[in-house]
Parts: sequence; structure tokens; C-alpha cells
Amino acid sequence: MNSKAYDTAQRQSIAGILLIFISSLYKLVKIFWAMGAYLLLSGPSKTTLIYTALGLMVVTGLTLIYSYVYYLKFIFYIDYEREEFVLEKGIFSTENSAIPFDKIQQVYFKRSILQRVINVYSLVIDTAGSNQKEVEIKAISENDANRLSEILLKVKSEKVEENQLEEERVEAEDHEVWTHQVDFLTLLKIGISTNYLRGLSLVFAFVVSIYNRINTYFKDRIEDVEIYFSQFSGVLQSIGYLALLFVVLLLLSISITIIEVFIKYYGLKIQQTKDKLEVEMGLKTNTKVSLQPRRLQLMRISTNPVQKRFNLYEAQISLSSSENELQKNKIKIPGLGKEIVKKIKSFLYSESSETQFRTTFRPDKLLLFRKISLAMVPALIFLILWYFTALISLQLWAVLVFAGLYVFAAIAVQIFSFKARKLIFTEDFLQKKRGLWNKTEETLELYKIQSISLKQPIWYRRRNLVNIVFHTAGGDLKFYAVSNDVLRYINYVLYKAEVSKRNWM
Repeated sequence: MNSKAYDTAQRQSIAGILLIFISSLYKLVKIFWAMGAYLLLSGPSKTTLIYTALGLMVVTGLTLIYSYVYYLKFIFYIDYEREEFVLEKGIFSTENSAIPFDKIQQVYFKRSILQRVINVYSLVIDTAGSNQKEVEIKAISENDANRLSEILLKVKSEKVEENQLEEERVEAEDHEVWTHQVDFLTLLKIGISTNYLRGLSLVFAFVVSIYNRINTYFKDRIEDVEIYFSQFSGVLQSIGYLALLFVVLLLLSISITIIEVFIKYYGLKIQQTKDKLEVEMGLKTNTKVSLQPRRLQLMRISTNPVQKRFNLYEAQISLSSSENELQKNKIKIPGLGKEIVKKIKSFLYSESSETQFRTTFRPDKLLLFRKISLAMVPALIFLILWYFTALISLQLWAVLVFAGLYVFAAIAVQIFSFKARKLIFTEDFLQKKRGLWNKTEETLELYKIQSISLKQPIWYRRRNLVNIVFHTAGGDLKFYAVSNDVLRYINYVLYKAEVSKRNWM
């Protein structure tokens, strides 16, 4: 009988003992750090310190023993006859997980800073769409991680012998098509050109929180500062202070965004081989995911005028998953040039034919009227507060200026956003375009649509309008207030989904 890879019980890398030991100590420190801090600050006697040190040595020794036993009890293997991946772990109570091949949705790698130091990987087997939670092997060598990942993804769809898998693995490794590495300067450009409002809101919330705390404990001094600034009551001085405050907050928000971008996307690397697209990124937690075209459900490409000037686009790839795991299976890849986006699309949509027709639908103006009406609510609340309460102490001319500027800006934003909304049908694809500042294009292959929902609110009936939701295993694509002329194309979409024999996940 020929032996197959991983058909007998396997253990993690021996370095896993160190990983389990440090992780266990870290958990104990998180639980008892307050007690330790209290003990040190209370001025303990020499005898207490000696007993404490002995206790720590005992706990450390017991933790080391626990780590070794847990390492021995953690085993995994592939049961080829029953077509399952099996994992057993636990000391006091044994947990046995058996994952059928057809339930495996994705296999990917993660690495924390500690795992990078001891040179091991976390291999995660995602079973989204079933009742089984994901399974993680936290200390496995790079070679074993790559081989096990390749085998599990292959046996899910193909029942081939190990020697065939090994030949295909070597062939795929030798068939590297292209590699794209996001450098330091590109990450800096991403941080500068994205998420201003989010960073600004975080800084504002932080400043308000700090001010409230200072005001609680140093109320008298705060009142002295307020009296000092009240001496500068001129309009120009007030505008100057506000402008300076805004600039400082904006710079802080950009700095926060840059730091966040580097933590999430440092070392971002994309590599296309014969049958997969590998994406690796992350500073604090390094993640490596293999993308296969069959798992792609929705693809979103977005940019804004500043990023477009830098030739930067962000791709968000939604993979097939259960409803509860949709966010986890959305992979964001920023810092892509236009040519790289074309290469990714060409690989992920390689089996689609050339489009022979293109039909575009736009929303009805009733949607624009509704959006403008909702945008006027803040202005109405502002006027009510000014007129009936003393919360806003402004003169009539100032109120009219502020309200007029807001109304003009709100209407302009809604009009341009409305003009950007499009729903496009082609022979093989459905596309949705939207966005005023952040331009977004969502693409969905017709045969991957699971179902379509049509809703017609009572106020749509006279104008023959409907709301449409296209449901996929990777999320929904929605389009509102479109003419019911779209129904004939809906029938075409359903036809394409029914007659296609291609695997949709």
C-alpha cells in the first residue's frame, strides 16, 4: 500500500513548545498583572518577595510542563479513505475535529511577530459555510505549511495521488507569471491619500475625551485658560485659532492613518502562479492567502482623485463564505497600479468570453429627491435649535450663511453622486459604479449569482420602479430605484446562472 503525505499522525514544529509556553505566560500576565502591580506598590517585605519569586518559578515550571504535554497531544493528519482532515488536541479534555474535504473553503497562513522570530507559521483551515469553526495549527514549518495547503486545496476538488500532487506543486512553483511588491513609498502615498475623515474622527474623539478628563481634575485651571482666550474675541483671531486647530487635527489624522496602513499592509506582495494568486501582507500579523478564481464572488475596485493621480487603486476581493463570515472573507489589496489591476482581473476572470453587448441603467430622479430630502434634515435641526433654544448663539446673518452653504454643498454632492450611479449588464458580467470622491466599481460574474430579490415600495409603483438585490456567496450587490425595464435583463441573468456548468465556489 502506497503511503500518502500526512496520512499518519503529525505534530507541530518543535518550536511550537516555545510558542505555547510564551503564549501561556502572556495569558497569565494579563490575568494577574494588576495583582502584581499592587504587590510591588504596597512595599512588600523581603520574605514576601522571596516567596513571590519562588511562586513565579513554580508557575513558570508548570507552564513549561503544560506546554510540552499540550505539544505532544496536538496531532493532525489526513484521512484519505474518509476524505477528511483530522485534528486532535487537549490535555484534560480531548477535542477532535474532522473536516470533510468538501467543507474546506480556504487555507491560508498567518504569522505574528513571535512566530516570525521562531520561524514558524499558523496554518488556518477555513470551513465557512458549515457549522464547523475554522481550524488553526499555530506552529508549522514553511515547507509543511505550503505542502499541506496545496494538498488540502487539491483533494477538495480532485482525488489524485500524492505523487501527482507533488508534480503539480513543483510545476506551479516553477510557473511564476508575475510578482508585485508594494514598497515603502507606495505605502506612504496610501496613508496620505486615504481615510481622512476616519482618522480625523478618531483624533477628535481622543481630544474630546482628554479634555473631559482634564476638565474633571483641573477645573479651576481650565477656567483660567478659558478666561485668557476670551480676551481674544475678535473674528479674525477666532478664525485663525479654528484654522490652526483644524490643520493640527488633520496632520494628526494623516499620521494615524499612515501608521495604520503600515501595520496592516507592510510587506504587501502579490504573486501569480499557474493556478492561484498569492497575497501576503502585515507587520504585526503577517497573513498569506492563496486566491483561486472559482472562490471569487465579488470584486470591488476603488480610488479617489488623489490616489488616481498617484496611480493607486484598491482591490477588495470577496470570497465565498457563510453569511456570518462575510467580513472575514473580504481581502483588501491597496497600492495597485492600473496595469496590476488589469493583470488581476485577467487572471481571476480568465474563463469569461468577450462581451458582445453592454446595457447601462441609471436610477430614477426620485432617488435623487429622496437623498436631497434626507440631506436637508441636519440643516432643519440646526435652524430649530437656533430659533427655539439658546444652544446656538449666532446672529441671523451668520445662521443664513452657514445654512445656505450647507444646503448648496449638500445638493451639489447628491447631484454628482447620483450621476455616478450606474448598473451595467454585459454578456458575462454585472457591474455597479458609484461614488463622488471615492470612485468604486463592483464586478460580479453572472453565473455566480445565487438569487435575485426585487422590491417595489408603494411610492415606486406609479413610476414603475424597483429595488434590486443580487445575492452571492460573498455578499450582495444592491441597486435602487431602477426602471422595471431591467426585468428582461434579470431574466437573462437567471438564464445564465442556470445553464452554466462552471463551479461557482
